[in-house]
Amino acid sequence: MPPGFYLGLVLYVGGWLSIHFLSGAYDSLYQKSRLTEFIRTFSTSLIGCLFLLFFFILKNPQVHNQYYYLEFFSLLVPIFICTFFVRLITLTIVKKQLKQKKVFFNALVIGSGEKVTEFYHKFLQTKERSGVVLTAYISTNNEPVKELPSNIIQYTALDELQSIIAEQNIEEVIIAVNKTDRNLLTTILQKLSDKEVNIKITPDTVDIISGALQTSNIMGVPLIDIHSGQLLPWQQNIKRVTDIFISLLAMIVLSPLIVFTLIRVAFSSKGSILFLQERVGFKGKPFIMYKFRSMYIDAEKDGPRLSSKDDPRITTWGKTMRKWRLDELPQLWNVIKGEMSLVGPRPERKFYIDQIVLKHPEYKYIFKTKPGITSWGMVNAGYASSVEEMIMRMPYDLLYVENVSLGLDLKIMIYTIQIIFAGKGK
Repeated sequence: MPPGFYLGLVLYVGGWLSIHFLSGAYDSLYQKSRLTEFIRTFSTSLIGCLFLLFFFILKNPQVHNQYYYLEFFSLLVPIFICTFFVRLITLTIVKKQLKQKKVFFNALVIGSGEKVTEFYHKFLQTKERSGVVLTAYISTNNEPVKELPSNIIQYTALDELQSIIAEQNIEEVIIAVNKTDRNLLTTILQKLSDKEVNIKITPDTVDIISGALQTSNIMGVPLIDIHSGQLLPWQQNIKRVTDIFISLLAMIVLSPLIVFTLIRVAFSSKGSILFLQERVGFKGKPFIMYKFRSMYIDAEKDGPRLSSKDDPRITTWGKTMRKWRLDELPQLWNVIKGEMSLVGPRPERKFYIDQIVLKHPEYKYIFKTKPGITSWGMVNAGYASSVEEMIMRMPYDLLYVENVSLGLDLKIMIYTIQIIFAGKGK
């Protein structure tokens, strides 16, 4: 064996696994199409082989250029054929499982009258084997639909939506309501904003003509997928890898600053170095957020209270930390754990979220994405010292959720760095 063979073997296999992971090859197995996977596998194989060509193959001198082409295609062809052949077998088994109902996804239909009846008849006529099983139905006009079979449990109270999803193990929610009833549609989407379910809406003619309905599912029922607040699988993977890489790099590079800050906190006042507080994160799930303590102990002995610019509870060193955002450094660990992202809506405590939701139920939409160390709202409005300021910051976070992209994340991070170096934190 040549020197470094085994190291090269590990890096080679690890490299292919990484590039396929970033492409989204290992996500949502039961929603994959064999044709789409063919295109994805070929594209990924081509990109990986081009990388090997430019960084390794071209470095080896050859008498004729044709040897470079020979080596490149000798690598690309078997890589693509072997990879797709295994995936084709896997997806064939998956489709068979869906067809035989060995694997299925419970679906809940929400709507009333003709819209639900029309959807149900189309569902019965479809030849698509998606594995979706209609399990329950919620009537929005308190009237049952006679056309539905007895095995579909019918409910008449929309307020029971959350408990029904939990009891029936619902994974798909199909909304069949008239688009003119905007308030009802908004209410349903708000109730589903923090639930781990796929949301689909039955389209009307306007949706089809305007291009809102985009699908490659030829044999299935035409439905609009609600993907707001979600990146595509490959973008989610890139964002996650970027979060981990930058967080680890920052913890290593900034380790002297972190140690210095840690020591200064210890000598600034009595109390623990780290401040741990429960916040509400992705899909409304609570988590413990880490910060360097910037206040005196027992700062909230009289109950939850937001800090202000000249808050006497903040220590002298705490004011310096807040100005340069040093107190946020421990949250890099939250990012590595997967509880937070570098960019996302700022997580708040349930005590304040409940107050905001009473006035603005749409606030729950921010739970569609992971919370972040920095956010669009933080860049534009900074820290909130009152519930009113949280509400003022809310539109920016909602805009982020509805327009989330890797490019937007990059812009927010650049503006955040500018704010940190300008010492405009509070």
